Amino acid sequence: MYPERVEITASPCPNDVFILSGLILHKVLTPWEYSIRLADIETLNHWALQGAFPVIKASFALYPEIHSRYQILSCGSALGFGVGPLLVSRKELKGPDLENLKVGIPGKYTTAHFLFNFFYPEGCQKVFLGYHEIIPALLRGHIDLGVLIHEGRFVYSTYGLFLVQDLGALWEEKVKAPLPLGGFFIQRDLKEEKKNKILQDLRKSLDYAWKNSTEVYPLLKTHAQELSEEVISQHVKTYVNPFTFKLEGEAIRALKVFFEVLGIKEDPENFIWETGDGIS
Repeated sequence: MYPERVEITASPCPNDVFILSGLILHKVLTPWEYSIRLADIETLNHWALQGAFPVIKASFALYPEIHSRYQILSCGSALGFGVGPLLVSRKELKGPDLENLKVGIPGKYTTAHFLFNFFYPEGCQKVFLGYHEIIPALLRGHIDLGVLIHEGRFVYSTYGLFLVQDLGALWEEKVKAPLPLGGFFIQRDLKEEKKNKILQDLRKSLDYAWKNSTEVYPLLKTHAQELSEEVISQHVKTYVNPFTFKLEGEAIRALKVFFEVLGIKEDPENFIWETGDGIS
């Protein structure tokens, strides 16, 4: 008899692969066979809109569109201070006026797009690109500015690009709370026992990665856009934190503030799947 197969979709970025590495490397004892599929964040967002997979990484800005179908897993989120997307330019800008400039955005449904709209609601021409296509488009002169997420935010200066605004810092200053970027979501109609087990396995996978980072980093490198170990390490340290292991305390407040701006007034704890079983 074959084991039950559970599909998880996530991005190939170092933080997601780090979280899932214990499962990918078969270091978590589980009765199930996990199938891990990696894709660009905007592709994941489109799949989430379709309800295509039982467990999926997606942008928190998308949650109003998918909350009737998905709950937020308490493990796996990218949420914190100093994690926000960066608006960068090909040429140094003297002021904040973006009128008639082309801006590369890493996907319509991303939190990066939400933040850009929030602080720059009009006056520019948006060009939606894959997150890994934005720096090349800037260097070729196809766009004037770009919103960088993932590895790009750590390396833009090495390409001679200029920081215009840290959108995450603007958000933190305005709302006095950390920024929720994205999380792992699980289909509501799965059985409770199955959701509990998936959450436990995800925590065990993350715990394994924290305890065995030297074994995990070669795996991260096979999927990363930037191959520098220093960049990969910086990426993981930035996006994987105690909030990633469990959404509680300040993370709940951050989601409450964020969701209220998105039009969701309900307590975010009502959307979070948490068993309280830790990694036992």
